[in-house]
Amino acid sequence: MPAARRGSRAAAMRPVPPEGAALGAGPPPESDASGTEGKLTRRAALALGGVTAGALAATRARDAFGAHDPFRATPDRPPPAAEQITYEEAQLAFRCHGFHLERLDSPITPLGSHYILIHFDIPKLDASGYTITVGGRVRNPLTISLDDLKRRKVVKEAAILECAGTGRSFQHPRAVYVPWFHEAIGVYEYTGTPLRPILEEAGLLDDAVDVVFTGHDEGIDLGVKHNFERGMPLDEAMKDGVILAWDANGQPLLQEHGFPLRLIVPTWYGMQSVKFLKQITVIDHTYQGVENKQVYRLTPSLSDGGRAVELKAVKSLIRPPGFPDLITRRRFVDRGKQLLEGKAWSGHGPIVKVEVSTDDRRTFRPAKLGDQISLAWTPWTFEWTPPGPGDFILSVRATDAEGNTQPLEARWNVQGMAQNMVQRLGVTVQ
Repeated sequence: MPAARRGSRAAAMRPVPPEGAALGAGPPPESDASGTEGKLTRRAALALGGVTAGALAATRARDAFGAHDPFRATPDRPPPAAEQITYEEAQLAFRCHGFHLERLDSPITPLGSHYILIHFDIPKLDASGYTITVGGRVRNPLTISLDDLKRRKVVKEAAILECAGTGRSFQHPRAVYVPWFHEAIGVYEYTGTPLRPILEEAGLLDDAVDVVFTGHDEGIDLGVKHNFERGMPLDEAMKDGVILAWDANGQPLLQEHGFPLRLIVPTWYGMQSVKFLKQITVIDHTYQGVENKQVYRLTPSLSDGGRAVELKAVKSLIRPPGFPDLITRRRFVDRGKQLLEGKAWSGHGPIVKVEVSTDDRRTFRPAKLGDQISLAWTPWTFEWTPPGPGDFILSVRATDAEGNTQPLEARWNVQGMAQNMVQRLGVTVQ
């Protein structure tokens, strides 16, 4: 990475000292019972116990004050990084939690186990009197209340949402944003009404090109203040399965999942399923907003504008078998026959094949497919009898009807988007 880029990132992320304090200044060092300042005594280190004690005793404890200073806003995304995750990424990971992989045994995700990505703040909205507008390149602009929407044709559909940043942390160097691994997924059964009849009622003009969906949430990204909004081609917006949803799993949408109304586009990555829906605007050109033109793009280099992220890439996951180690999440199973299971999906078409490897991707054997669940995913199972005790790496690879197959390794891109390489799951047979 060029020195100038590294320097600009350091300047942009430099902490802001409290008023009256010098940058980098810290609080006075704490004293131990003997009165020695700024040192970790052997007694104090031993009291910490285990690995922590050994690590701290080996070096002088440092002031952590700087890590707790607020950062300045940055007009650009930081460049890809090779070091451990940053404080900014940790904060985003706490705010935007992932799917619990043990729930891969369920066709529909429990409400609390679905991944969540919140770009800005969760707006405080009331379903009573809630309306959306439909305008732009239409003959009959509409204002429609939530109650009116519920009186239209009602459909229920299970749909898998997957963050476009899935697998970001597996590429090296990785893009600095929410540090997703495999857990940026979830399937709810949504209740809503199809979008197509609404657009047809509005009377699309002949020059209509894109449809823009705007949410109530607003903030700053890349130095630009805007409501979160995404555009998509008109023909994609008119497809079956694209709905305006108000319920998930039989109850009103959770606040963080777009209450009281959101768009659901089941074949695209999750950024297109705009939450807190405020307005729908038909335009006569390709949408050029921040979240289409500058973010959510597959860019092979910093000098390349890349192409937009749209349909979900083919993907599959294994439900972790046995039981986990607390910190590493490595799995432990007993000897004997194991029934492995999981799910596979693609935005490009149905899943036609799933294969499982028990030798770290060297060889693959076919799994048994179940029936696809609505517009969501396809379950699969595989019987595995380990040859004996030891350590194994399990992987699963899916292929869709268009012939797309998961790669064995991550394919690097600047923003860390749409990583669909095969999972590597460490298992110890006891």
